[in-house]
Amino acid sequence: MAEIQQPITIENARGTLKVIFSEATTPVERVRSAKLASTAFGKSLTPEGYLEREEYLASQPLARGTGWRWWCLTLADNPEQVLAMCKTMHRDLLVRNDSATRGEAVARQEQGYCICSVVTDSTYRGRGLASVLLKGVAEWLDGPGNATASILYSDVGDFYVSKGWDILDSFESILTVPLSVPRPGQVQFPETRPLTTDDIPHLCERDVESLEDDFQKYDFPKDSVLVTILPTTNMITWLQARIAYTNNQLNGKTPEVKGSICKSADSWVYWYSDLHHRKITIQRVKPPRGQDEATSTRAIARLLLDAIEEAAKWELPEVDIWNPSPELHSAMKLLNSELGIKVTNQKRESEHIPCLRWRGGEKRSIIVSPNEFYPWS
Repeated sequence: MAEIQQPITIENARGTLKVIFSEATTPVERVRSAKLASTAFGKSLTPEGYLEREEYLASQPLARGTGWRWWCLTLADNPEQVLAMCKTMHRDLLVRNDSATRGEAVARQEQGYCICSVVTDSTYRGRGLASVLLKGVAEWLDGPGNATASILYSDVGDFYVSKGWDILDSFESILTVPLSVPRPGQVQFPETRPLTTDDIPHLCERDVESLEDDFQKYDFPKDSVLVTILPTTNMITWLQARIAYTNNQLNGKTPEVKGSICKSADSWVYWYSDLHHRKITIQRVKPPRGQDEATSTRAIARLLLDAIEEAAKWELPEVDIWNPSPELHSAMKLLNSELGIKVTNQKRESEHIPCLRWRGGEKRSIIVSPNEFYPWS
């Protein structure tokens, strides 16, 4: 393991427990942590399948080296017994505030992390272990981790608020895939083509450049901070690799099409085809540039229709969109009014609730650019 801290004493009504917080760095230590994680997050896979998936994901560019770190609490007198664990995964942040340089607030890339796979051994729940674990992780984030901010996706309500992670908006729209997908007919949609893995690196590079340009133009209140997680190649392909592996393990196949692109509008979409949960989730829609509002709306609508057609091909009943932008809402309204596609807008109340913590637990007025599905882990 990395540097081992002194034992931490936890006292409550259930007795006294001495634990050690540390980073699992060796393969053996990570396997011990992964076995615990599989009890909560690997139920669709066999325990062996979960461990194989973790080994495969560790080889992906986003996770290599220190991109993916494992943190655990072990018994002080038995370091082989993992009581609680979580992971931190690298995120590239784009941040802009009112720190003036030559009279302008300059957008800059900074270090961020996603906290994921937080779990406590069922025998030891209710003893405050998750709080101790997250306190240790937060101290690392504020120190050696050099994190400007960190994000996590909670399935346990406001548990993380008291730990320093504040709840963000968590809306979603669901497009119901009809039994027979309507053809555009008289509706004038631009042409699109399927997007494959080979397209992703170049498109991600252009997307990041566009976001940096948009951030410089964004008008936001004084003393606020504008932040987003960048849709880098490593970020987009991480989720693509994850779902392809799971699809192949559980269904023996996985879709090859990763999205759709509309070249005339300089717009594209990546999607996440989840055969096990029977839905496509939109990873990211790169909005059109240099187009009037009507043309932009039809371009995005065409891309969403491509996702619906892909879902229909695999007999998946819905297409989900997290925190859709106003442009996406306009496109969905068009699909509903002109093609009869059912759209359900709702707030996520019980799962995948995004929560953000600023460096040092500082409370800032933070504006998060649309938190789409691609940063999730």
